[in-house]
Amino acid sequence: MSQELDFKKLQRKTYQAYHQDGLIDIIIGWMVIGFGLNMTFDNAAFLFMGWFPILFYVPLKNRITVPRTGYVKFHASNKIVFGLVIAALLVLVLGMFIFFISGPEILSAGMQAWLKQYYLLLLGVIAALCFLGAAALTGISRLYAYALLFLTMFTLGTWLKIPPAIYVILTGVFIEAVGIWMMVRFLRRYPLAEQGNVHE
Repeated sequence: MSQELDFKKLQRKTYQAYHQDGLIDIIIGWMVIGFGLNMTFDNAAFLFMGWFPILFYVPLKNRITVPRTGYVKFHASNKIVFGLVIAALLVLVLGMFIFFISGPEILSAGMQAWLKQYYLLLLGVIAALCFLGAAALTGISRLYAYALLFLTMFTLGTWLKIPPAIYVILTGVFIEAVGIWMMVRFLRRYPLAEQGNVHE
C-alpha cells in the first residue's frame, strides 16, 4: 500500500513538473498575439503564424521536457476525458461558425447589433470558460489565472472602448512572458538528464 502511494506521489510530481516548462503558455500567448495582429493588419497570415506552432508542441515536449522529467503516460480514462474535451471544443467552434454565418437570417436586428458591438467580449467569456474547464480537468492551476485574465482584459477593453487589437495583444504578451519565464526557470531547475524515465 505504501509503495502504491509513493508511486502515485511520484506520478503526480512528474506530471506537475511535466507542465511547468511553460511551453503550452508560450504557444497560447503566441496564438493570441497572432489573433491580435490579424485584427490590426487584417491579414490572415498572422492567424496562420499564431496557430502553426501547435504542430511543434509534441516534438518540442519530447525534446525539452521528457529528457528532464520523464513522462507519465495517461491512463485510458484520462485519454477518454481529454478526447471528450477536444470533441466539445470542436463542436463549440463549429457551432460558433454556423451561428455567425447564419446569423443574419435567424437573428433580430437588435441581436445582430449587440453581437457586432460585443462579439469580442463574448469570445473572451468563451475563452475563459475553456481555460476553467482545462484547469479543472488537468489540475494546472495557472489556467484559472488565464481564465480570469481573459475575462478581465476583454471586459475592461470593451467597457473602456479600448481598440480591441490592443487588449488582445496585451493579453497574449502577458501569457507569452509568463511562458518564457517558466521555460527559463524550468531549464535551470531540471538539468538535462542522459535518459528520461517513462512511468506507466
